[in-house]
Amino acid sequence: MEQYVSQSFGNNLGDNENDYSKKSENYYQGVNYSILNFINPRATYVLDIGCAQGNLGYVIKQKFGSRVFGIEAFAPAAEKAKTKLDKVYIGDIESFKFPFSEEMFDHIIFGDVLEHLYDPWGVLSKVKPYLKKDGTIISSIPNVGHISVLTELLMGKWTYRDLGLLDKTHLRFFTLSEIKKMFELCGYEIKQIHRIEVTNEFYNKLIIALKDCLESVGVNRENFIEELVAYQYVIEANKK
Repeated sequence: MEQYVSQSFGNNLGDNENDYSKKSENYYQGVNYSILNFINPRATYVLDIGCAQGNLGYVIKQKFGSRVFGIEAFAPAAEKAKTKLDKVYIGDIESFKFPFSEEMFDHIIFGDVLEHLYDPWGVLSKVKPYLKKDGTIISSIPNVGHISVLTELLMGKWTYRDLGLLDKTHLRFFTLSEIKKMFELCGYEIKQIHRIEVTNEFYNKLIIALKDCLESVGVNRENFIEELVAYQYVIEANKK
């Protein structure tokens, strides 16, 4: 392992820093295995932005033999990532000064990160020069259009929580349409979209009732059911 790198970039936690410090240990230990399906087996360099404790990057290293660099704003998590990844930087991705060569990375990963940023559009544009010509952005993004959120809205609620779609540390909220617009605006072309679905019997009944209601007033929304059961989207995109 290379030496852990700490630079005074500040952090992007801002007024939410205390909220991040109060999160359970499990919050920083998760691995979204759906992301692994988008890793090129021949990838040599991967950048994991918001790498937390480095568990996803560690799996990538073990499975594909890639060198994985991480950037993490929450210092205690970054301290643990340094034992698992090739190099870890602590700092705010929105003000981070990249020490990397242009077109260095096969993949740049944003695993449940973009929704925590003040300017995810700016960050997606900022990282583009460091992606190889045939490299891809891989991002997992929660869907605020999920039926669970809509159900709360119908009940007059929008309740922030420590985890989940209405995590109190989320600064931006996206539906599939807005995700597509963001990548298009930032100069990317989406290659693949994978839905991670969460539903139950009650939600399914409500979805059918809502669909019937919309159709009764002449609204026929394509992919209505698919988008309401999508809890999260995993997006693979490359530079145009």
